[in-house]
Amino acid sequence: MEEKKPGKYKILKWIAGILGALIVIIGIVAIYLSAKWKPLLTEKITEGVHNGSKGLYNIKFEDIHLNLITGSATLDRVSLIPDTGVYNSLRAKKMAPANIFELKLERLNINRVSILTAYFKKQVELNSIILDHPSINVLHFVVPKKPDTVKEDKTLYEQVSKTLKSIHVKAIKIVDADLDYLNGETGKALNSVKHVDINVSDFLVDSLSQYDTTRFYHTKDISFVLKGYKSTGKDKMYTIKVDTVTGSVRERNLRAVGVQVIPLHPDLEFSRMYKYGKDRYDLKFDQIK
Repeated sequence: MEEKKPGKYKILKWIAGILGALIVIIGIVAIYLSAKWKPLLTEKITEGVHNGSKGLYNIKFEDIHLNLITGSATLDRVSLIPDTGVYNSLRAKKMAPANIFELKLERLNINRVSILTAYFKKQVELNSIILDHPSINVLHFVVPKKPDTVKEDKTLYEQVSKTLKSIHVKAIKIVDADLDYLNGETGKALNSVKHVDINVSDFLVDSLSQYDTTRFYHTKDISFVLKGYKSTGKDKMYTIKVDTVTGSVRERNLRAVGVQVIPLHPDLEFSRMYKYGKDRYDLKFDQIK
């Protein structure tokens, strides 16, 4: 009969026990560091948005979840809010932008970020940023500028170079966004787009990227997918429906599938709505490129 080798199994048990203990220790340390880093990260995010926008925007979020082991962070119930007092002051000085933004989203996911590298080396390296179901309001104002007050804007790198050496995000994904374009004075909706997905590839800000002619606004590509688009004309005569619209900056293309131009009134009623003869269209296109 072959003898058992209890020593072999004891060694395996010891190794398993040591590994288990290490995992527990790492987990405890990660939880401890996460708790310590959480207030600091919250402060840096709020300060960064406020100072980076020169006081025009403030960011608020309900909670932040930080995992130092995976290098991920999640912000819950995020709001980006413009400061109307600061904006009105800029308008009085004829320095205000034509558009300001209001943003709300359930969840902001930041994946694979090295907090230590960002803090000590001033280099931000991310795998992805995901904005989950954001609601975005674009408020448009008429803000004429005098020619002699117009100054050349600083590049994005020039704006961040005092704080960071570089920012690199491999992918930015905006999932199922609702976008409303509003008159800033009255709040009246001028246009709206629902259920749009936007993908930004390889976003890079450093001392050289601003001169890279293969990039569009510091990115390698910006693409989008819009499903179920529907719009009614101002004259209330036609509705335009599109099943899917896709586009890509790098590919320089725009593709619409399932396009319909639908009249809202029957033939006779349509003709009576004009003092002169006007053609009535009922159009369908499988694809437009």
